[in-house]
Amino acid sequence: MSQQGPQCERPPFRTVLVDTSLLIEQQKQRKQADPVRKALNRYGFKGASSFSRLEFKYAWLQRLSYLYDVASKPHHAVHEVWDYIMKRLGGLEKQRGRVQTLWDALHKFLELDGKRLTDEAQVLRLRAHCKTSILDARDAFSEMITGEFNGTDCALAKEFVRENPDGSFNVTIPKCKRGQQQCQVADFFQKHRELFATIANAVSAVSDASPELLRIREHILAAMDDPEHLCDQSCRRIADAIIAVDGHGMDVFGANNDKEWRTIAAALGKDLLNPVTGEDWPHKT
Repeated sequence: MSQQGPQCERPPFRTVLVDTSLLIEQQKQRKQADPVRKALNRYGFKGASSFSRLEFKYAWLQRLSYLYDVASKPHHAVHEVWDYIMKRLGGLEKQRGRVQTLWDALHKFLELDGKRLTDEAQVLRLRAHCKTSILDARDAFSEMITGEFNGTDCALAKEFVRENPDGSFNVTIPKCKRGQQQCQVADFFQKHRELFATIANAVSAVSDASPELLRIREHILAAMDDPEHLCDQSCRRIADAIIAVDGHGMDVFGANNDKEWRTIAAALGKDLLNPVTGEDWPHKT
């Protein structure tokens, strides 16, 4: 008579698309990053769009590079670095998001910098921390996911951050023009035009759609008539839609900007996970 060992119940294998916003959250302090990692680790496969690399460069690495540049100026203490930033950006409404990201990046450094140094040495360590974080970003991105979708085949998303001879970093994102683009975004849009149309229609049905959603709808409709419209730097105007369509085979979408992603996820029939707020938005069929 054969005997069977104890049976372990395994959770169902599920997959999640990780939006750029959650990739950035994982670069912050432990109290911000750990809940995101814990929530995403419930899934057997964590996918991301290669287009998120472009957004990650814009929304995180460019700002980290700015912090590095400021820390390279003649400051005698970390608080002077922050004072410099606030004097130039603090009163500008359009810079609120940038300032918040810089605040998060600085506090991540202070969390790691447990050993008390002289003020001058701490500024030097801040510079070293920023430099390492920027140069290691490509590997850090890959470590946060299981696999990567590359529907747009964006050459700019594949570029490494380069260190200039003067010690600064080249984190610029060149502007694209139709006829000179280095990607397949127009073909990608054509292949999935029905999914993009579904997203645009869902936005139209939302009475209080955010400006970002309305902009996504505007550029999707323009691309319906002329897919190469997206080659004139307009692809980033519909970044969330591109990322969602690129990973539409995943079971769940994970993101931290509910105003846009609740509508996009529902349009494509997906549940939405937001580990930052601790809320899940189940898709209602």
